[in-house]
Amino acid sequence: MTNQGKTKDNALFTYTGKPRFVQIIPIALQHVMAMFVGTVTVPMVVANACGSTPEERQILIQMALIMAGLATLVQMIPWKGFGSKIPIIFSVGFTFVPTLTVIGAKYGLSGVFGAQIIAGIVTLIMGFAIKYIRKFFPPFVTGTIILTIGLSLYPIAIKYMAGGQGSDGYGNLDNWIIAGITLVVVIICNMFCTGYINLAGIVIGVLVGYIVSLFMGKVDFSGIATAGWITIPKPFQFGISFSPTAVVAIILLTIVNVMQSVGDMTGTTVGGFDREPTAEELSGGILASGVVTLIGACFGGLPVSSYSQNVGIVSMTRVVSRKVFGVTAIVMLVLGFSPKFSALMSTMPKAVIGGATIIVFGMITITGMRLLKDDLSFRNGTIAGLALALGMGITMVPDAITGFPESMHMFLTEPILVAGLVAFFLNLIVPKDKKENEE
Repeated sequence: MTNQGKTKDNALFTYTGKPRFVQIIPIALQHVMAMFVGTVTVPMVVANACGSTPEERQILIQMALIMAGLATLVQMIPWKGFGSKIPIIFSVGFTFVPTLTVIGAKYGLSGVFGAQIIAGIVTLIMGFAIKYIRKFFPPFVTGTIILTIGLSLYPIAIKYMAGGQGSDGYGNLDNWIIAGITLVVVIICNMFCTGYINLAGIVIGVLVGYIVSLFMGKVDFSGIATAGWITIPKPFQFGISFSPTAVVAIILLTIVNVMQSVGDMTGTTVGGFDREPTAEELSGGILASGVVTLIGACFGGLPVSSYSQNVGIVSMTRVVSRKVFGVTAIVMLVLGFSPKFSALMSTMPKAVIGGATIIVFGMITITGMRLLKDDLSFRNGTIAGLALALGMGITMVPDAITGFPESMHMFLTEPILVAGLVAFFLNLIVPKDKKENEE
């Protein structure tokens, strides 16, 4: 083989390589498939919690796709320290969903985007200071919070599987049939298949569930005809408002989100380059996500986060060419600028979303458990157990805090906030285990 041929064959496995287009497309589509359902589901869940109109839901989906493309593209093309130059996917993430649904239900979309501006600012601050504050969030603290996020998402998935709380026919058997078929297809693809079918398991499950819903008369196409083919995003169309309770809750989640992104960037460099990320790469990656989060708040795109499932693809394939991730980002941008496509996504029945996402929420929980397992001494286990007990326990019995001031109810009934604060402060206060005591 000539040297030129060897270079082209290895181009996928070097960051600055120039692979042929026919080599790029299959891997780029893998990444699109892995991130797609999560990207369109998050705005659907938040929109429903806010009581948004179908038109508003379409805009949120559209902006989520645009922010996913922009956030990923910025990582590939850094500017003045903003961007990591790491082959990683960023998109709207589930980390913020439990809290944003509570904020949205109480304060509407303007409250959601007001809180998001705070999230963007905190992300930027952490991007500049990441090397100094990383030590305060060991794996068991972030693992406890991520585990709580997964557990707190389960009621959302179950309500969706039942057809969406408050909708006509909520809890009817036909909704559970659709959700069950979707879930079974996802399990079959993920557990019994290989290659593209395995990687696209959630997408295939959604497609099958959607087709079943069509035959059962559960899909309404009326909104697609009125949607345009292309549109330009409008700034501040949902307004901006700030609530002190929402601000406090979002700050903690932003810290957790940053720590998760640090973990994903580390997983990418270890899996793709066999090395740890540099301080400059971590800082640039976090700063870029902070900027995109701020831009999203202005135009209707929800906060962005790294996507762990795409990190897994990098580790499995060892493909790190930035051209692959550039094509992935461009595909998401093209889909986002088309209202027709967003309107089509808005027709997705809630039962299909529930059937597809409950397994995703389960994987979030397992991610938290893995982080805990790697750092679970007696001391850390006690702190994590207490944080989980208080965070989830109060949520399950909300009438137990009726004696507290009304202003504190949002704090105390937010499991991620309670668990995160307990784990963080106890980790600072409780003495470290001595080696002989641990043994």
